[in-house]
Amino acid sequence: MSQLAVQYLALDAGGQEVRGTLSAATLDEAARGLREQGLFPVELDPRAPVRERPARASWRPLRTSDRILFCRQLALLLRTGHPLLATLQALEEQGSHTRLRELAGRLARELKSGRSLSDALEGESDLPALVGRLVRTAEETGQLEQAFARAAEHMERGAELRSQVVASLTYPFVVFLVASGVFWFLALNVVPKLARFLSNRGTALPWTTQTLIDVSSFFQSSGTSVGLGVAALTTFVLLWRRTPGGRLAQDRFLLRVPLVGSVLRAAAIAQLSRTLSLLLESGVLLLSALQITAKACSNHAIQAQLTAAREGVLRGESLAAGLRGSLLGPLVSRVVATGESAGALDATLIELARFSEIDLDRRLKTLARLVEPAILVVVGGMVGFVYLAFFQAVLQLSAR
Repeated sequence: MSQLAVQYLALDAGGQEVRGTLSAATLDEAARGLREQGLFPVELDPRAPVRERPARASWRPLRTSDRILFCRQLALLLRTGHPLLATLQALEEQGSHTRLRELAGRLARELKSGRSLSDALEGESDLPALVGRLVRTAEETGQLEQAFARAAEHMERGAELRSQVVASLTYPFVVFLVASGVFWFLALNVVPKLARFLSNRGTALPWTTQTLIDVSSFFQSSGTSVGLGVAALTTFVLLWRRTPGGRLAQDRFLLRVPLVGSVLRAAAIAQLSRTLSLLLESGVLLLSALQITAKACSNHAIQAQLTAAREGVLRGESLAAGLRGSLLGPLVSRVVATGESAGALDATLIELARFSEIDLDRRLKTLARLVEPAILVVVGGMVGFVYLAFFQAVLQLSAR
């Protein structure tokens, strides 16, 4: 059986952190080895399997819809009585597309080599870490089909939340972009013809018409420089946000933007509450659950907050204390404190998730009600100004 180089974080008898690396066939074996040394394992991370996995057909990860489909198919086949290895081999032979067949094949080969499914899922980039942790717990209870069904439901709910937020924030941007394109076309193609026509009449122009002609002349003479400047600024921002500090600063800024920030915060609270609740309910330790939840969070500012809270728990503090004064708002820490004191953190978190989803829906509707009139004003103002300038000039000429 292949060996894993397992990086571990453990606590000694005095409560001090101990970090290191050991070799073991499975994570369970690594945990037993640490306990035999008088250490309490807190975190186990298999970084480097000695036996190399087959190369991926593509560097791109599976789409969320593909991951959901894979988990749904596994849950269905297992529920109907198919053995695990036969299920994976069936998906390898008859999967819906190549990437899913390759994933099933890799897992089937790992099972044939003697590894458990949870060990095979460790480090598997095509599935989120949450799936592996749910499977590890389910292997002890013999309820693998429920683990895959719950993982699929969780990913579906997360995908729905993301699509709601993206659709709400994309609509105004697209409309404004189209309006800007129309204004640009009029300024560079229609207005110059109007300017040549009016210049031959030798009359003073209304201020609206003169302003429009001046703007058009500016874009004609300096349009290339403006375009290059915008392209350079966009490139700089895109490269900057790829850096850890840039992405962190951007995500922290977005959470403070009026209306948009409250929508993003509500979506993040709903998602992380559901993830953490699911992991805790499945028997995953709080420290491991926080680590998985933080990695699954798309907002790096909130991810950093969860990581800091996890470090506080590791020092013996409560989770509520680590979340107090965070970007998530005061409600989260208060709800978590109630759950911790009652010994029902998982149940409390799922209630928080439901509340946050209702709050998110309300905020999205509010955003839509405010954005649509604003778009009409901006777009109507841009296009209306062009037509006003044109007709004022025509009326002035006809009055001569």
